[in-house]
Amino acid sequence: MASDYGLNFGFRVSDESRRSSMGRVKTPATGALLLCGTAVEIDPANAGYLRAGAAGITLRTGASGLLVQEEAWDIPIYGPEYVDSWYLGVCKPNRLSVITSGPGTKVWFKNTPAQNRADGRQIAATSMYTGTPVVGHGLAWSGTQWEDVADPLDPTSWGEVTYFDPTRNYVELTLTA
Repeated sequence: MASDYGLNFGFRVSDESRRSSMGRVKTPATGALLLCGTAVEIDPANAGYLRAGAAGITLRTGASGLLVQEEAWDIPIYGPEYVDSWYLGVCKPNRLSVITSGPGTKVWFKNTPAQNRADGRQIAATSMYTGTPVVGHGLAWSGTQWEDVADPLDPTSWGEVTYFDPTRNYVELTLTA
């Protein structure tokens, strides 16, 4: 099953028999907003919460993985009257989320340029990965973005790059754990 969580992250293959989704954790209540597809881990200092992964974090099924939040329907009374693709990728603070992983799960990341919307909103550019990913290489978390790792078996690599389209700023990664 393929799906997207906004403009910058989604699943190409999300077979529930392979995918591990650890729930009952919340996004941080304060600080920078996290995007779906961010590398996260359980926060040992705040029971019931997750935190953005540090640079070089390793993928540990059930303890670290990709951030997914499916709260798009939960719009507060003073929130925006509409929800578009950009809003879907931004995780709401202090809300239930899922840490997901699983060998064979294929995800995609896309960098998007800044945008001026017809309603006057200015959307900042979003970079999910840095550099030029190479098919056959891996991707590791830098603390803020995904970055190319020559060896997909490197302990910091979360999987293998199986597709890259530089004209669309789009990369697909098959998770190894």
